Amino acid sequence: MIDLHTHHERCGHATGSLRDYVTAALDKGVKVLGLSDHTPWFAEDEDHAKPRVAMPKSEFPAYIAEALALKEEFAHSIEILVSTEADFFSGRMDPYSRALSGYPLDYVIGSVHMFEGRDIFDTGRWESVRDDELGAVKSRYFRAVAECARSGLFHVLGHVDALKGNYPKLAGAPAPAAADEMLRAIRDAGAVMEINTSGGTKMCGGWYPDFDVLERAHHFGVPITFASDAHVPERVCDQFPEVAKVLEEIGFRGWTVFRRGVARTVPLS
Repeated sequence: MIDLHTHHERCGHATGSLRDYVTAALDKGVKVLGLSDHTPWFAEDEDHAKPRVAMPKSEFPAYIAEALALKEEFAHSIEILVSTEADFFSGRMDPYSRALSGYPLDYVIGSVHMFEGRDIFDTGRWESVRDDELGAVKSRYFRAVAECARSGLFHVLGHVDALKGNYPKLAGAPAPAAADEMLRAIRDAGAVMEINTSGGTKMCGGWYPDFDVLERAHHFGVPITFASDAHVPERVCDQFPEVAKVLEEIGFRGWTVFRRGVARTVPLS
């Protein structure tokens, strides 16, 4: 089992220490664990621009140092990858690139949380959107993820249809052309798409992305990896066997993991 997407208490909306996530992974027999908490908001002037969203800038070096120490401590028991999940802000990524280039990261996850000025998980975000507009909204979101991929800053694209998280109607909104554009952009950027099981913690339930997008990803040859997006240690590798089974039925044969930015493939199950 692998899990490349986890969080911990520094981000302000997760619980447990980094060690707690490592211990949970060991208890479940996980072979590869990514420690990938949210980056600080490097493009903002304040040290701690979003206290319940991400850690302060001043805390990031300690986060990386602790993750690297755990990587060394548990080297004979589990492979720990040191990573981070960065928000994508079009035209404002230079501060992120400069900040992250100074650390020995194994990979970086790029995710679109802020979309057209608002958090996608804000339940009030969708109150003024009519049902006949949902396909267009979803298309614009997929194109934002495509732009994220084309930035070249990221190894993994996070929860690529998570805008449905707290508005389940968006799950069924049709956006096939934009989905295909997004998937080709991920593939052509040399990045991978994660299968993220944290949809079960939101109103939509299920996984990110939808089954239809998974099938389209296989068609376009998009590499994949597994992500619990755990915000509590108990969710490490949540639903891994179920996801592996579905992906095998679609035709996928391996997961992508990273060492210092270099991709490698491990068996699906």
